[in-house]
Amino acid sequence: MNIRSATLQDKEKIIELVKTGLKEFGFEYSSTTSELDLEDFAEVYLNIENTFLIMETSQGKLAATGALLKERNHDSYKIQKMYVSKMYRGLGYGKLMLEQFIQLAKSNKAQIILLETSNHMKTAIGLYKSYGFKETCVIPKSPRYNITMTK
Repeated sequence: MNIRSATLQDKEKIIELVKTGLKEFGFEYSSTTSELDLEDFAEVYLNIENTFLIMETSQGKLAATGALLKERNHDSYKIQKMYVSKMYRGLGYGKLMLEQFIQLAKSNKAQIILLETSNHMKTAIGLYKSYGFKETCVIPKSPRYNITMTK
């Protein structure tokens, strides 16, 4: 497995993985709300402040995605678009991606790392909690999520 920065050429396969992951949990892909960032991929992720990483197999198959965005509050970063392809779950790839984002946030002097999730994503919530993330009372910005967690 190889973790690398995503390029504009990866956009379509990222969108496909996100669509598939959302569908598994009963959610729809929305290019006008929650996935607006993917529609504006180059502007949002291909800049100095934000990072979109992908994990792919030696054959170039997409196994996992995730992004780290600098929040308006300069000492906060948000992890989002963390998806692991169903065929690669349970192999520790989500853990590896999360570790990458925590390390990146810390290297950027993050005081707060936050993420949003859904109570339907129990395995992901367990992973986040194992890394010290705690649920907060902050209402998520994404309309599909009902949990905000911080570390």
